[in-house]
Amino acid sequence: MQLQVSQGDIAQSKADAVIVNLFEGVTDPAGGTGAVDKALGGLISDELKNGKRFKGKLGETLVLPTYGKIPPRYVIVVGLGKAEDMKSLQLRRAAAASVRACMSLKIKSAASLLHGAGIGGYHVKDAARLLSEGALLGAYQFTLRKGKKAEEENGEAGADSGKAELETLTIVEHSADKVAEIEAGLRWGRVIAENVNLARTWVNDSPNNVTPTFLKKQAELIQGLSCKVLDFEQIRKLGMGAFELVAQGSEQPPFLIHLAYKPKGTPTKKIALVGKGITFDSGGLSLKTAAGMETMKMDMAGAAAVIVAMRAIAELKDLDIEVHGFVPTCENMPSGRSSKPGDIVTAMNGKTIEVNNTDAEGRLILCEALTYAQKETNPDEVLDLATLTGACIVALGKAAAGIMGTSDDLLDRVRKSGEAAGEKLWPLPLYDEYKQALKSDVADLINSGAKGEAGSSAGGMFLKEFIDKDRAWAHLDIAGPAWMTSDTPEVPKGASGFGVRTLLYYLYNLG
Repeated sequence: MQLQVSQGDIAQSKADAVIVNLFEGVTDPAGGTGAVDKALGGLISDELKNGKRFKGKLGETLVLPTYGKIPPRYVIVVGLGKAEDMKSLQLRRAAAASVRACMSLKIKSAASLLHGAGIGGYHVKDAARLLSEGALLGAYQFTLRKGKKAEEENGEAGADSGKAELETLTIVEHSADKVAEIEAGLRWGRVIAENVNLARTWVNDSPNNVTPTFLKKQAELIQGLSCKVLDFEQIRKLGMGAFELVAQGSEQPPFLIHLAYKPKGTPTKKIALVGKGITFDSGGLSLKTAAGMETMKMDMAGAAAVIVAMRAIAELKDLDIEVHGFVPTCENMPSGRSSKPGDIVTAMNGKTIEVNNTDAEGRLILCEALTYAQKETNPDEVLDLATLTGACIVALGKAAAGIMGTSDDLLDRVRKSGEAAGEKLWPLPLYDEYKQALKSDVADLINSGAKGEAGSSAGGMFLKEFIDKDRAWAHLDIAGPAWMTSDTPEVPKGASGFGVRTLLYYLYNLG
């Protein structure tokens, strides 16, 4: 979908539909919405006075034919919710809902007011960014593997960020002075949303297509970043016994991907991002049930988030922070070479691990990547994203990811970034008592704690054993919201792309 800006009168747009907005409870439209209503002879006002079909609730839409009174065939009124509740979520969701309404009409072009500009402290550039984000997130559809025609149109998954039926969305602005800022905001929102949608496509795609080799190739294609890839033999030589143990059960080769962005000047900070990249998780010899395996193609959602966040950084460029992205990627499969319950391995940092559950494999590859990331880059902060534990879904459902770590300041800042980005993060504890569950009689650690007892925190506590003393570290367990089972206007069922926006909002200090 093309996003553009035009100066003029929205009521005279040549688009198929015009999109206007209203706060909840407003019955006398003003501003741009009022101007369109006047041009329509009070058509919108009449509906508002009737009050049966539209009340202005957030994401609610009302589609009205224009009866030839203005050039567009339809006017779409989108609800912004209550004025006192105005924040980024409202602006993003309103844009997503309006685009979905356009798609339901099967139209090709629409013109929209800039939702929220000047309201609630939002500058036009920020309002344009949020509209761009919401519109593109709302337009996303995974069509890559639907029939021969779709396959021919979209090509490989690496090139597909979600096909939209709406071809053009034009923001109509009266003032010429604001056009450049709106264009800049639309660009930022486009880069963020298109990369979220790319992560969605990779996670939605099938595990026979999205393999460790696929992720490696996609990382190597990114322009503006350095890319170093370790293969199985290099992983073994570096002493990553835990990573090697998980990877050896599959025919697919494993990789440890390292992407790096360095600003032109002296960086103000150095940050390492680590994403879990299990492209399919069968559970290994601790085999999952058939139902439990159905969505396990999404076990690389953390890896997808890190790779596309690095891709977005390379596109946006305006960042004075040095950022490194690390992705350990492999499959977890049962075979004659698979790890067995009772196996003991030595990790890169010298700690020995007894494997009592081969389905707790994510922490085994993550711990090695965390050690390697700290050794290679000595970062000021480390953030990891992983679909780590089913226990996090039990605790928080699909609404939020769990967050835990070593620095309250870092956790607070990441949580605030997530809130601004529209991604909820809820703190979980790393109490010393949880370390008891990781004690082994025959090794330094056991990889899976007591069943039914603080599983998310136990997983986090295991990873903490591989974080250097005094290192600021945040662990995001995204197992719940990475894969959605119901729709919101901006997040469809299936892969959500969770974490991409949080990372970019955090790195760029967006609000």
